[in-house]
Formats: sequence, C-alpha cells, structure tokens
Amino acid sequence: MKAKPGRSRRRSAEDRRAQVVAAARKLMVRHGVDAVSMRAIATAAGVSPAALYLYYPEKLSLMAAVVDALFEGLLAEFTRAVTEAAARPEPFARLTALMRAYCDWGLAHPDEYRLMFMTPVVGVAGHRPGEPDGRPVSPNGAATFGALAEEVERLIASGHARPGDAALMAEQIWAAGHGVVALMITFPEFEWSDPATLRAAMTETILRGISA
Repeated sequence: MKAKPGRSRRRSAEDRRAQVVAAARKLMVRHGVDAVSMRAIATAAGVSPAALYLYYPEKLSLMAAVVDALFEGLLAEFTRAVTEAAARPEPFARLTALMRAYCDWGLAHPDEYRLMFMTPVVGVAGHRPGEPDGRPVSPNGAATFGALAEEVERLIASGHARPGDAALMAEQIWAAGHGVVALMITFPEFEWSDPATLRAAMTETILRGISA
C-alpha cells in the first residue's frame, strides 16, 4: 500500500541509529564526552530516552559508534591520498601522502581528533586480534591503521624499506604523526614552526629511518 501524500515514511531502525549517532557526534565534539548525557543526546536526536537505550544500551557503545563514524572520515582521506599518489613514480609517495592526510586532517579537526585519539573511548586495533581492555573496537579505526600497515608492507616487499616487522614500523610512524598533531592541538600557545613544514620534516626523518 502506498503512503498517503504528505505523510513521511516511517524511519527504519538503521536510520534512527544514524540519527542518534549524528546528534551524539555533534554534542560530544562540541562539549566533550563527559559533559554530554544520554538524555541530552536523546533530546537532540528527537527520540525518547527509552528508544535511545534500545539502540545503544549504554553510553560506551554510543561513544564507540561516534568514534567509528569519525574514523570513516579519516579513512576516506587516506583512500583519497593513496589514490592520488599512486601514479607518482617516487616509491615513498603514497606513504608521504598518508602522513600528510593524517596530520592535515587532525589539525583541521582538533575536537574530533581529541575524541578519536585522546579520549579512552574505544580500543584501537588493526594488526592484533581481540578487544583492548575489553573496550569495543572501531572497524574504521582498524581499517585506517591497516591502510598504513599495508603501505609499509608494500615498501618492504618492493625493497624500498628495510626488512623488518611491518606492524612495528607502522606503529612508529603512527606514533610520530600522532605526536606532532596531539602536541600542536594541546599546546597551541607554543611557537610551532609552520605545520606543513614541520609535518614534512617529520615525514622525511621517518622515511630516512625506514629506507633500505
């Protein structure tokens, strides 16, 4: 039976979850995780508290969904960066593009970055099984780290990076990138060098360290 003209189609549970995540994301990014209650999220999402708890039984599961949605944006930037750099002849072009995408995205989205990487909401997994500390794992977060590790593996296999543990190298690269982004976000009053110059210098140091 067709819906009567002017009557909106009933939202599916998936649509409702997306609506809740979008509202929670906006509030958590703006005010911080601890300052936002489930009741406030329900109000912002336009659902009852009972319905909210039906979709997300506890706050942690909702926070994890928000973080996973944020990682989706970073993963999209990784995919775009690798695609654009794939045609370049330099062997480290794709890894350089990944580091540029990571740092630029983090500095352009400081509040989102704090929630993703500086708040113990979810466990970060990519190359090791299990849920860290019993916390939920972000699939998009795992895929993001996986993209970095995959690029390191490619460089080792092609002989451009020195032989070694690809996951360990990827961890070091991530730690370096995170250090730059987190410090610049946390201490904006420090007289930092130009962000692009600092990121490029950090990347060059990393590439020298892993080059064969």
